[in-house]
Amino acid sequence: MKIILLTLAFIPFLFSGCNSKSNAPDPAETIVVKVAVVIQDPIMPGTDGKRMHEVVKTPGYTFEWNNPYDLNKEYEKALEEVSHGVVDFEIVEIIEDPLCFSSWNGTNEAISMEEMIELIQEADWKSLKEVGTHFDYKRFVEHYEFDLKRDRGEIHEVWVWSYPYGGMWESNYVGDSGFWLNSEPTTGTKNENLLVVMGLNYERKMSLAMESFGHRFESVMRHVYGRWERNQDHANNWELYTQFDQHAPGEAHIGNIHFPPNGVHDYDWINETVVNTYADGWAWYPDIRLDSIRTVDCTEWDCSHEGYMRWWFSHIPHFEGVNPDDGILNNWWHYVVDWEGAK
Repeated sequence: MKIILLTLAFIPFLFSGCNSKSNAPDPAETIVVKVAVVIQDPIMPGTDGKRMHEVVKTPGYTFEWNNPYDLNKEYEKALEEVSHGVVDFEIVEIIEDPLCFSSWNGTNEAISMEEMIELIQEADWKSLKEVGTHFDYKRFVEHYEFDLKRDRGEIHEVWVWSYPYGGMWESNYVGDSGFWLNSEPTTGTKNENLLVVMGLNYERKMSLAMESFGHRFESVMRHVYGRWERNQDHANNWELYTQFDQHAPGEAHIGNIHFPPNGVHDYDWINETVVNTYADGWAWYPDIRLDSIRTVDCTEWDCSHEGYMRWWFSHIPHFEGVNPDDGILNNWWHYVVDWEGAK
C-alpha cells in the first residue's frame, strides 16, 4: 500500500460567460475531501511488466488507453478548478489493486484477475458483453477497510480507476442511509457515515470521468430539492439551472449533463445553434439575475465534451450562506461532497 500526501495549489479558473462580478457573493469556505484512490491496472503476462492500459486495445479501434495515474491528477485538478476552490480533494492513499471484485451476472460467480485479463483480450469482448458483470461493492469496501476508514475520518470517498466491463456504476453510496446516486446504494456495511465510491474507466478520456461526477451531482441535487421535472409552473432552482432551450424556448439557463442550453439530443455538445441563456445571472446566486440574458452556442465551450463539462460545473452555485427563499445552501458542492455535513 502506497501512501501519498499531496499539497494542492488552487489556480482560479473562470470560463467565458461566467465573469467575475464586483458585487458577486463571497465564495463558501473550502471543504477538504480525503480521497483513497484504487488503481486496477494489472501487469499483463508476457509483456515485460507492461500494464493493461499499455497493451489492450478496444475491439475495432487503435487508440491507446490512458495512464490512470495521469488521469487521476488531471481529474483532481479539474474538479478543484471548476468548483472555484470551494473543494480541495486531498489524495491520502493510492492502492495498486491486484484483485478483481467483479462477478458474472446471473450466477454471481466471482471473476479472478487472471480470468479478467483473459476476458479483456477476448475477441470483441464477447463473453463480457453477452453475460455482463457486476461489481461487489461490499466485498471491495470491507477488504480494504474503507468503511472503517470512513468512520475514523481518514477518508471521505474512493475513486476507482478500472478497465471496461468491470461492472462498476459511475457513482455509488455505500452505507445504510444512502440514496440513489446514479445507482442503488450499497447497504449492510459497517460504516455509519456515507462513503462515495466513484467508478472511473481509464479506457476513456477525462471528459467521461467529469461526466460521471456530473451525474453524481444530478442525483444529489434531485434529492436536495425533492424533485427534478421539466416545465413546472413554479420551478425550483435546480430545475432552472438545468433548463435548456428545447423544453423552454428562449429561456435556457445552463442545461444538464447530457443537454447543453442549445442541445436537441443527448451529448449534443457540438451544436452551433444560437439560443438565449440566463447562465451569467447565476454569478449572483441566490439572486438569479434574469436581466443577464445573452446568446450562446457551442463555441462557448470550444464545442467539446470536456469543454462543456467544465462550463457546466463552473456555473454551479458555490457561495456562502443559505438561500432564504428555500433554505438550501448557496454552495451546492457541499451537498455533493459532504452530504451529512451539509444537512
